[in-house]
Amino acid sequence: MTPHEAPTPIAGLDRPVKQVFDWAVPAGRTKRDGPETADTAHGRRHEGILDSALDLFADRGFHGASVREIAQRVGVNEATLYHYFPSKAAILDAIIDQVLAERREMLEGFVDPRASLPTTLRRIASGVLDRSLAPRERRIVCLMMIEGPRLAVEGRYPFLRLIGESTRRVREMFDRLIADGKMRRIDTRLASLEFMAPIMIFAQHQHVLGGVLEDPLDPATFVRSHVDLFARAFAPGDGRPRSGTPPRGRRKAGR
Repeated sequence: MTPHEAPTPIAGLDRPVKQVFDWAVPAGRTKRDGPETADTAHGRRHEGILDSALDLFADRGFHGASVREIAQRVGVNEATLYHYFPSKAAILDAIIDQVLAERREMLEGFVDPRASLPTTLRRIASGVLDRSLAPRERRIVCLMMIEGPRLAVEGRYPFLRLIGESTRRVREMFDRLIADGKMRRIDTRLASLEFMAPIMIFAQHQHVLGGVLEDPLDPATFVRSHVDLFARAFAPGDGRPRSGTPPRGRRKAGR
């Protein structure tokens, strides 16, 4: 992108700044038609607890938000909330389970045995960046950055599971690409982390830390550069010069 080119617009960033970065505003719910059954009421309240808890956790931190405040936000008493979740930690675990399910569904949509290596990498990178715009993703990343180190000191690693499970799904996709001969044989555990880490950092820089306002970068340019780099690194072959092409700086035999 040249200095005169405008960054590629991203869906959802044409809203006022306060709306873009206000994680604590719960999403509005649409009115349901017809009578509500016990099962739908239970599911709606279950979702309401998770949404309200994530809002409070992102706003005040996991330790700063109390079960009583979550119950008040949902409109129930503490006894009712404990009927759904035995502890505040269980609520956090359920939130992470929910985010992982959403990410899993997204990544599974990229599985296409006919797709080339660059196409698969591009789908992953673009999909993760698009997903980073979702309010739930921004709030969970915000919470991870605030509370992750503190919880780790306490011997709890909920956010490590969040990263580990996400990269594991990418690792499975890489394993399939290797089996199909579209990717060279490498340690896919390391490769999945190496590929995903820059995408996560870009998303945090732009959509969590305020880079989209203070230091905007073009996501399409980032994806092209990132995919090109890793498509070359992951391409089938042993990484050595092809037969008949001597390494630079070395003489051919007999000269």
